[in-house]
Amino acid sequence: MPSAATTWTQISTTVRTTFMLESVRSRLRLARLWSHDEVTRTAADLFTTPRRHARPAREHALLLRANRFEVEAHLDAPGTAAWRTTIPAWRWGDGPPVVLVHGWEGRGAQLGALVEPLVAAGLSVVAFDAPGHGDARGDRMLLADLAACLAAVIDRVGPIHGVVAHSLGALATSRAIARGAVVPRVVYIAPATFIAGAIDRFGDVVALAPEERSRLAAEMAARNGFGIDEALPDELPEALRPDALIIHDEEDRDVPLGESERLAAAWPRARLVTTRGLGHRRVLRDRAVIDHAAAFLVGDAAVLRAWPGDREAELRRATIAAWVDEVGAEDLAAAL
Repeated sequence: MPSAATTWTQISTTVRTTFMLESVRSRLRLARLWSHDEVTRTAADLFTTPRRHARPAREHALLLRANRFEVEAHLDAPGTAAWRTTIPAWRWGDGPPVVLVHGWEGRGAQLGALVEPLVAAGLSVVAFDAPGHGDARGDRMLLADLAACLAAVIDRVGPIHGVVAHSLGALATSRAIARGAVVPRVVYIAPATFIAGAIDRFGDVVALAPEERSRLAAEMAARNGFGIDEALPDELPEALRPDALIIHDEEDRDVPLGESERLAAAWPRARLVTTRGLGHRRVLRDRAVIDHAAAFLVGDAAVLRAWPGDREAELRRATIAAWVDEVGAEDLAAAL
């Protein structure tokens, strides 16, 4: 049985979400009284304006153990041409860096469950907050902005060992690779890998008509500086496609599993692992998911050393060993 506090929190969240959704729909109804262009501009503004969520105590504690620094990023989308901004970043450890890339309305520290095993295995971990998210300035963010921020972080701390990206961060990572960022391996968790899918999901929520969605897609292409087809991960040249582990929950209500299945089919060196019952965000803190991601990045033995005294060590050892057996030790070694 959930506690009274938990039930009240869930009710409050539902009420706030319902209120905000009705507010968004009201803005679009007013825009329709003016013109199609006004509807498009309003929808695009809403589509690129994230809500900033409070940081939980575990993230505050994690960031206190990091070395904080700042990265200057050049946001080069047409709407922000030549605009330079400074974003906050954090680093744990001193080894080859793994960069964590948050998704829409997320924060770099959301992927913080990976810090302990990766640092203990001899790697370092770097996280950052993109404009409009976490501790970063701004109130809007384009896909092009997130890709540019990742590229700036890689330029600052690279060469990097790999990237772990959540949701929209996966599409931004693929875009950064297409623009020249060197990323040898990636772990994509619940990846939102296709812009068209994101626009359709947004259109469903705010009740956009089909023609309004088409105009929104054209507007987003203009604002980002590239079209939907240019951002498709399956259009990335094969020579640039990194070794990839893709993890997606079958019950993810934010991004359908089909997006990961399509990506895995398009990238020959990609492996898809599915979970059940974790949704879109809890998957970031699931122990088995962390094990799979760390095993892919650093190898099974290093992961086991990273969790001394864990009461679930035997189960974890069996999970990782089974995964390595299935992939094949030679293939895993080659990927590393």
